[in-house]
Amino acid sequence: MSLYKFKSIDSSGEINVSFKIRKKVFCEEQSISEKIEFDNLDHLCEHFLIYKKDEAIATARVRKKSDQLFKIERVAVLVKYRKLKVGSLLINQIINHYIKINKKSSIMLHSQVEVQEFYKSLKFIPYGDRFLEDGILHIAMRHLN
Repeated sequence: MSLYKFKSIDSSGEINVSFKIRKKVFCEEQSISEKIEFDNLDHLCEHFLIYKKDEAIATARVRKKSDQLFKIERVAVLVKYRKLKVGSLLINQIINHYIKINKKSSIMLHSQVEVQEFYKSLKFIPYGDRFLEDGILHIAMRHLN
């Protein structure tokens, strides 16, 4: 049995767990306001969790931008799991999830510039100019299928 379990969120209890992880990572650690973090788009997204045993340790959401374009957003991994490849597992599982649905799916995201090397290691390439999002410097990136 794998140490970690990837799961699509299917209950209000799990969405609340996801929100707690996001609040801890973005609002408490990165000082992003809750108003910005919880932007009223969650109902338009599919949400995912990574569990270690019974503990949720990472989350992300994906918003459909068009029939074949999906944007990974709000990727959050609890601090004590950040150097253990949990983020890589989460992103790769999300990519596999959408490629299974449609092989022509395109995946993109807005990476904080500080962590763009992480996404490059997962076959994302930057495009366009850097920009401020929520007061943090970002770069748009797309996945090379």
